[in-house]
Amino acid sequence: MLYSAYVAATLSLLLVTLSLNISRLRLAHKVSFGDDGIRALTLAVRAHGNSLEQSMIFIVLLYFIEVNGNADARFALALGSVFVLTRIIYCAALFKRTLLIRQLAHAVTVLLQIVTAVILLVH
Repeated sequence: MLYSAYVAATLSLLLVTLSLNISRLRLAHKVSFGDDGIRALTLAVRAHGNSLEQSMIFIVLLYFIEVNGNADARFALALGSVFVLTRIIYCAALFKRTLLIRQLAHAVTVLLQIVTAVILLVH
């Protein structure tokens, strides 16, 4: 089995967790659409949206470097593992409103996407 499949499954669980958090907050605050100006709901929606946006790009790139043989399977697993950990750190920093940690996690996310894209382009 490809390691990118494990990474995709793990990211899926993260996204489901973030989605359930949104549902929990919507029920608690009786909000059907939007965020009604409720800061916690705004943050939850952004954590989910941002993680979804970043994860979709990364998992496709990771899959292609693995299938094309551009990278060793262990390297693909390392990239994927760091990406998942970085997304978790990003979300935690967003909820705790720790700007510097969130910015660093975002920078690592972008760096991993760039590295993965360059690996595809170079090989």
